[in-house]
Amino acid sequence: MIRTIVTGLGVLLLAGCEVPMPEQANDTPMTEGGFNMVHAADASVPTVEPSADTAGRLPAAFLGRWGLVPADCTSTRGDNKGLMTVEADRLSFYESRATIAKLAIISPTELRATLAFTGEGQEWTQDTPLMLEHEGNVLTRFADGQTLRYTRCGV
Repeated sequence: MIRTIVTGLGVLLLAGCEVPMPEQANDTPMTEGGFNMVHAADASVPTVEPSADTAGRLPAAFLGRWGLVPADCTSTRGDNKGLMTVEADRLSFYESRATIAKLAIISPTELRATLAFTGEGQEWTQDTPLMLEHEGNVLTRFADGQTLRYTRCGV
C-alpha cells in the first residue's frame, strides 16, 4: 500500500517536470517535413509583391493536377479523393472548391494563401501555405496541422 502511494506521488511529481529543449537561433528556419515553418507561419516575413495583372492569382508554376497518391492522377472511376486541381484563381478537391481570398507570394516557390472554401453545403476559410519542391514536381500544402505532399500528375 505504501509502495503504491509513493509510486503514485513520484509519477505526479515527474509529470510536472519539463525536459529542457535547446533554443533555436532566430535566423534558423524550423522545418516540418521540409516545409519552411518560419515563413509559413510568420506574417511579418516580407512578401514579394505581385504585379497588378497577377494580383490574387496563383503563379503558373503552381498550376496543374496534383495527386496525394499515384492513383489520384490516373483513376477513371471517380475515386481519386486525393486529387487537387490548381487553377490561377481556385483549387478544386474531391468534395470542395476554394477561391483565393488573399495571397502573399513569399518567393517563386512559396506562397501563403487565405482560401475561401465551399463544399458539402458548408463554407469556411483557411490559411494555407503552399510550397513547390523537387524542381516543381512536388507541392506541399499545410492545412489543419497536417503536411500534405502532392505529386504533379503526368511526371
